Amino acid sequence: MSNYLTIIKKYLEGEISPEEKVELKQWLAKDIKNEIVFKEEIRRWYAAKPGLEVEPNIAYKRFINAIDKKETKVILLKPWLKTVTYAAVVTGILFGIYLFTKNDQSLFRTTPAVVEVNSEPSDKIKIVQADGTVTYMDFKDTKDIVDPQGNLVVKKEQNQLIVQANTATNKTEYLEISIPKGKLFQLALSDGTKVWLNAASKLKFPQQFRTSEKNRTVYLEGEAFFDVTTNKKQPFIVKTGAIDVQVLGTQFNVSSYPEDAAVKTTLVEGSVAVNDANNDNIKLELTPNHQAIYTKSNKILKQKQVNTALFTSWMYRKIILQNESFTEVCKRIERTYDVEIESMNDKLNNTRFTGEFDIENVSQILNVFSETIEFTYTIKDKKIRINP
Repeated sequence: MSNYLTIIKKYLEGEISPEEKVELKQWLAKDIKNEIVFKEEIRRWYAAKPGLEVEPNIAYKRFINAIDKKETKVILLKPWLKTVTYAAVVTGILFGIYLFTKNDQSLFRTTPAVVEVNSEPSDKIKIVQADGTVTYMDFKDTKDIVDPQGNLVVKKEQNQLIVQANTATNKTEYLEISIPKGKLFQLALSDGTKVWLNAASKLKFPQQFRTSEKNRTVYLEGEAFFDVTTNKKQPFIVKTGAIDVQVLGTQFNVSSYPEDAAVKTTLVEGSVAVNDANNDNIKLELTPNHQAIYTKSNKILKQKQVNTALFTSWMYRKIILQNESFTEVCKRIERTYDVEIESMNDKLNNTRFTGEFDIENVSQILNVFSETIEFTYTIKDKKIRINP
């Protein structure tokens, strides 16, 4: 197999084609040495991403099993009570999709392009400095960002942006970074905290966390994974408008998109306290593998035990569904692929899905759904219409 290291990298970054997956599997089967090389590339790739760990043997088996499943097509139909359950292994998914009727009820290159433009580009990272200076960054650029005085604000280093502490002032000055739909982004804050921002997300944070401040406070709209640097004297707080998440040092995911009915905080490691931003009496303390769910409509905060992989899969460019309505699925597809979906199919909208997708292309994913519940759709520019 020619250029196998490039294809392995494309697989790890979620950009591999179905044909390349088959080619990669054939190469792996030729020689045990190829399997060793593959596992070593997996280890190196994850080692370069602080806070993310994976066992190479498990990742290897997952790849082989996924390919084996995609080489067959099985659709089982089994009526049970008033629910119809399907198990399908079809192109575009890693394991079976199960449908339930309504009754049973998200690595990056960076840098500034030029500065202000009249119309805001939809495919670039937007950075707003404290004085209002706006910079749009293309993901392929490599330059650092400076302020109007020439001071370094953000440094580009490998696959992330590193925020530079501003020592020229004693004031707390904020930066704001917005990520467009269809993109992901990684940055390191001035205290060493790592942040992975999901598509259509915005983070506002101090360029430098001042020791005179009681807390290290950031503001999130959308979804982000945080790997917080420990500082017992200065807790780290994520504000979403609806809830505040307070930590000392830990790993957790916060999903707070304006259009979603709930704000979800998922704890991977350490401990966090989640409280209603407007009522300190409504508060929860989470332990690992638990999630706090704040429902916006009734202002109820509750927690449950979860598989954290379901809520951090977006960092690996995957979509994992667990008993989610198609309406909710559409929101995730819209953010991931930078499209708009209008579904006129009530049966489809009222169906719930469980399954796992590689990030391939939006047509392949819609085709999977159409094989389980038949429907047709049209795509024009970035607008998708699903017919009744």
